[in-house]
Amino acid sequence: MRVVTVKAIAKELRERGHYLDELYQITIAYAISLHVRYCAVDAECDAIEASYTLEENSFGSHPWEDDDRWAALDDERSDIEDELDNLFNTVIGFEYDCNPFKK
Repeated sequence: MRVVTVKAIAKELRERGHYLDELYQITIAYAISLHVRYCAVDAECDAIEASYTLEENSFGSHPWEDDDRWAALDDERSDIEDELDNLFNTVIGFEYDCNPFKK
């Protein structure tokens, strides 16, 4: 699955007229926090995979998939990907002149 980037979300916000307003700042801060979490979880998954590749590969093609920690991290990684997708789709639905933070 391809992960939605913060840059893509920022671009969509700017195209909808939200350039550095409150909506932009809050949305980008949330997107960045999701991205940072995703990178951390992805790095942990890579570390677990690397530890298995250093061992003798007698378990099969992907022995780390049976590791409970890796499975939990992989689920978390998928959840973050879904959240980024949902955030992107929400941004696409924003109206040009609509800012919920201004009255």
